[in-house]
Amino acid sequence: MDINLIKNKVLTVFEKHKLDLFDISIEKMGSEKILTILIDNELDHETLEPIHMEVLDLINDDLPDDYYLELSTVGIERPLRSLDEIKENIGKYVYIETESFMGDATLDDVIDDQLYISFFIKGRPKKLQISYENIKFIRQAVKF
Repeated sequence: MDINLIKNKVLTVFEKHKLDLFDISIEKMGSEKILTILIDNELDHETLEPIHMEVLDLINDDLPDDYYLELSTVGIERPLRSLDEIKENIGKYVYIETESFMGDATLDDVIDDQLYISFFIKGRPKKLQISYENIKFIRQAVKF
């Protein structure tokens, strides 16, 4: 399967519908193989389904028979893939994984490559400084 060929075909559909591509990846879930295409726009189900069919029709010959196509939006808990994307989320709620911290926090500031977060442990406010290089994973989070 030629991912670049598929990506170029997908981008033609996305341009037509004024959509932004977030990522294309291949995953294995048990014995199933899935080509996942993530859209970086908010769409409802009625809008997404015809686009899904249009993409599938366009790449059907390029997608091996043992693969499923998953086309969806990144969603509300979108991964933050770079320091620039993290900086765009200052003041927002995030989920962070490092060796020393794992959990939800408010991203208070980013200075150079240092993230400043605040969170609660047993109802008590805490603050922490985390180096960007120590982050294993970070995404937007929803505060309930």
